[in-house]
Amino acid sequence: MLCASLSVRDKGRRTGQDPATTRVETSTGKQMQYDWKEWMLPVNGRPVKVYIHEIILSYSRKKYYCSSLSITTADIIRAIASAIEYFGGIAEEIVIDNPRQMVIAHNNNGVIRYNDEFLRFCGLYGIDTVPCRPYRARTKGKVERPFYYIQEHLLKGLEVEGIARFDGLLYDFTERYNKRTHSDLGESPEERFMRDEKPLLRPIPEVEPAEIFPKEIRSVTNDGYISWAGALYPVPMKHCLRQVKIETLFGKTLKVYSMDGSIIAEHDIRVSDRHKRPVYPEHEQLNREYRERKGAYRSETLKRFKEAFKQQGEVFIEGLKKTVSANMYWHIEEILKLTEIYTAEDITAAMKECIECDSYHKNSIKRLLKARPWRTSNREHKQPLYCTIH
Repeated sequence: MLCASLSVRDKGRRTGQDPATTRVETSTGKQMQYDWKEWMLPVNGRPVKVYIHEIILSYSRKKYYCSSLSITTADIIRAIASAIEYFGGIAEEIVIDNPRQMVIAHNNNGVIRYNDEFLRFCGLYGIDTVPCRPYRARTKGKVERPFYYIQEHLLKGLEVEGIARFDGLLYDFTERYNKRTHSDLGESPEERFMRDEKPLLRPIPEVEPAEIFPKEIRSVTNDGYISWAGALYPVPMKHCLRQVKIETLFGKTLKVYSMDGSIIAEHDIRVSDRHKRPVYPEHEQLNREYRERKGAYRSETLKRFKEAFKQQGEVFIEGLKKTVSANMYWHIEEILKLTEIYTAEDITAAMKECIECDSYHKNSIKRLLKARPWRTSNREHKQPLYCTIH
């Protein structure tokens, strides 16, 4: 056994790894550990890469699970912050691995360069960071081992119709896991936590969310969309051509804020149809209102025209429908404007002559009105009109 142990140790030294491991039990409220794992989860029949975050209190073994569809520094911070809310307090330190989202560099001499965003979060919450030695993830064995359990008892063979459904199952699994009897402890993590650890966790400080989760600025298009990760998302039309702020939550939810910080829209992030322009809900309402206003205005315009020019007006409208089609309302408006200069009787007389000449155009009436001094009081001096207006 001694020779075997030495050979294993020698092999570890040759590969740059030391297989020898010492077990460390932390005191109450002292430490929590964090890690994540990737899993391909069938969602609506399509495989989606899901990142499962796990945070565990080292003493009581109480755990918190959540998921994300991306694995940014902000996602990791949200996962840890959510776990702290779930536990109702903060442990003194957190043991982590060395991914770039948290640790930029970890030299063999122990010099560490942290990700600025992650370091700011830990500083605001007063958490000491303890990165594992490079290539020695078993340092955080308490968080490494339970992933096998969640894989076997939840993930394997699981298919869901949506990410929200998976999050619900993950929360239920978390609750069951914490209430089951732990094989090493002889009691459930929840019992051990409530009795021994919860009273010793530090209170959660009040931290301005903007200090931890900075928002990106986006410009709104003239038709009310913003672009994020190759997909378009609608925002209220009153923000068109203005700037807004956006925030993503776990790669699942996109929140949009006005520049004064008020939330103006919230969307589920699309992972499968990013190239498609989504239907804008406000557009249809605005278009419907516009059609209603246009219809009402046209009806009122026709009513005014018929009231002003009586039977001649109705006949002229029918002629306009046949000759100018879609421009009919424009001609009607232009003829109505002539009432500011000429009397309705003068215009009606010109309109009658146009009907007789089968000339249905607003310019025909204008030329007739200009060609003769159409004055109602001088009708006895009328001269015959000649149809030279085409």
